[in-house]
Amino acid sequence: MKNFTLLLFCCLLFSVVAKGQIVNPNDPARDPFGRDTITKKPAKEEKLQDFFTRKDSVKKFYAKSIRFAEPRQFDLDTIAFSRLDTSIHNFQNYSPLYAKNNYYLSIGNLGLASRAMYPGFGNRIGFNDGQTALSLYEFRPERVNYYRVYSPYTDVTWISGLGKESSINFIHTQNIKPNLNIGVEYESIGSQGYYPRQRPKHNLFSAWSWYQSRNLKYNILGNVLFNSLKSPENGGETNATLFTEPTNKQHEFESVYLNNSLTTWSNMSLYLKQSYVVGARDTNAVYQAKAFKSPYSKVTNTIQYDQRDYKFDYSGENDEVSPTAYFGKVYYLDSLHAADRIKQKHFRTDLDLSLYGRGRAERFTLGGGIAYESINYTQFVQDSMQVFARNTNNVLLKGRIGLSIASNVDLDVRGHYIFAGYNIGDVSLDGVATVSMGKVGNIYLRALLQNVEPGIIFTKNRSNFHRYDNSFSKINSNLLSFTYENKLTRTRLSAEYNLINNYTYFYRATPQSETIAQQTGDLISILRIKADQTINFGHFGWSGSFTYQANNAKDILPAPDFYTYQSVYYQNKLFKALDFQIGLDVRYFTKFKSMGYAPELGQFYVGNGMMEVGNYPIADLFITAGLRRTRFLIKYDYLNQGLNKKGYYIVDKYAMPDATFKFGVGWRFYD
Repeated sequence: MKNFTLLLFCCLLFSVVAKGQIVNPNDPARDPFGRDTITKKPAKEEKLQDFFTRKDSVKKFYAKSIRFAEPRQFDLDTIAFSRLDTSIHNFQNYSPLYAKNNYYLSIGNLGLASRAMYPGFGNRIGFNDGQTALSLYEFRPERVNYYRVYSPYTDVTWISGLGKESSINFIHTQNIKPNLNIGVEYESIGSQGYYPRQRPKHNLFSAWSWYQSRNLKYNILGNVLFNSLKSPENGGETNATLFTEPTNKQHEFESVYLNNSLTTWSNMSLYLKQSYVVGARDTNAVYQAKAFKSPYSKVTNTIQYDQRDYKFDYSGENDEVSPTAYFGKVYYLDSLHAADRIKQKHFRTDLDLSLYGRGRAERFTLGGGIAYESINYTQFVQDSMQVFARNTNNVLLKGRIGLSIASNVDLDVRGHYIFAGYNIGDVSLDGVATVSMGKVGNIYLRALLQNVEPGIIFTKNRSNFHRYDNSFSKINSNLLSFTYENKLTRTRLSAEYNLINNYTYFYRATPQSETIAQQTGDLISILRIKADQTINFGHFGWSGSFTYQANNAKDILPAPDFYTYQSVYYQNKLFKALDFQIGLDVRYFTKFKSMGYAPELGQFYVGNGMMEVGNYPIADLFITAGLRRTRFLIKYDYLNQGLNKKGYYIVDKYAMPDATFKFGVGWRFYD
């Protein structure tokens, strides 16, 4: 394995370009083809040789000359480049907890465990460990952006909440040759928090490279990632009357359930993707989209190695509440100490063959492939005592058909089937029809059928506080969705209907009982309707997002019926140079029964006795400004604290942050 790792790393250094960033895989702002359909606009390809023949005498470059693409965009017949978003609009929504008009259930400040309020359904085919509590903050190899730049590009963003919250992100990339780009990214999240034991320390690093041959036939891209996430656990505040009874105690001195507990995630991954076009170059082609004579084929190989370590450390000598009262009446080794650990090594390789054809008004794509993955999964107690181990593998087949039904209607269908291994029988069929209507906008129709094994955390667990061995059926998910999008009017409307059978979840009957994994045999139906709109009238602007959900299983999938985000702002320019916005953001959701959080499992759970949350607006005041390549932020979170409530909850027992003054700055350098 050491030799294999060294070989991959050498290949990485020889090739590839990217910027890793945190992205939610279920982000509704992303269409099935991998483009961000709201803020990123696909760049028009310049002439083929323009990038290779650019002279060094060109001294001045602009943001529009910086282009990038995700790995999945390399799977298309043409690399779909995007360009930087240089506007100051939405700069105040820097946090992944509420970016892209989404909202997450969180146990406190930035960097702590979270869960989407409206989760997406449908899992990636293959082995699934079921761990998601801190995944929102991770760098992921399949979400790295690969750049093409004429001059070195650097992006630095720093946000500070006067000690309560702090984050910094640094990106640097450059082309050391016209067709060879390298880059690095570093991100740090370190917050003091508002209550005891709320100080996460996350350090994330990625390095990448991208090489493309001059004849455009060969591409190799890769990255190496390191994620270190440390999240202290306080178990929530013990004072149930925190916001209803008068008190002189400051929040940082409030009593909490856990005084010496820590969740640690560490991860190292290597990613390498190569593709080669088999077909003749069209020497008369001006644009890359017509670079090869039709039809032509592409062979792609992807190799990925991922090593993960999940750890929960607990010491209960200084806790005011007994461990049996908090974790339940069951413990298996030690009531006052725990060092539960999960180690996982995951290797996967994919081989794909695609055939592309284009006519004047139609196109087609035929593709197929095979993938193999090997998994070593081990659970430990007391840090090093092995109690469960599984070495397994999966072999899966992949297929794809894409064709033009009409001049403006495209259909893309992709299927995956695991025919051997731990997840044998897992199947996914995903189809998307795209109707292009020019300036009127686009319509996306999607259907998803999926039958997959639950995450292993739901079926196997050997730890200090939990012992179970469940035999659950596969989760069946069916999705129908409609999306209308118009970039000119900045409108996005969507409706989706989910039918889910054999849904798995964690449940706790009483505060003193054990948290257990369960599976329901009832059919769950969820209708979700969402509307996003931005309107400017003179110097004033409004951005709104509305979500409505009808759910017949609120006891196991709790979520509000209605959620909205509203932003009203005034925008102008000072001294003909400084763009600025000053505005108010408001988030509101209707009342619903909240979830609890089990830190020893790293899982959110439902149960009896959960508090009701919601029916309470949260308002933030912000000022954003832009001067050339620099963006500024001044923000006051939770402006309305104390008007009719002293605070609020989203997760049972976990109070949310107080009103906070924040400021931030972002610099971009690209010449």
